[in-house]
Amino acid sequence: MKSYQGLFILNTAGKAEGADAVIADVTQAIVESGGKVGEVQKHDNRPFSRVVDKKITSGFYATIPFEVVKEELDSLTSKLNERPDVHRLLVTNA
Repeated sequence: MKSYQGLFILNTAGKAEGADAVIADVTQAIVESGGKVGEVQKHDNRPFSRVVDKKITSGFYATIPFEVVKEELDSLTSKLNERPDVHRLLVTNA
């Protein structure tokens, strides 16, 4: 397994459950791919400096360190990018 760090910008607008439920869903998706999740760091809901979509003007930032087999990383990131509550995702080597 290889260690990665994911920076997630979550779209929690209009959702009553908020960021905690979305983070739980994301970590569950990582575990289902055979990975291990480290300690989640929740940052804050921040406005975007450059708004691409006028419907989404801010996002909740969270950093999730995780380990996963290198071959599963591409399918995991594409699966997470398809989610409507994950606005942006950046995965780097840890």
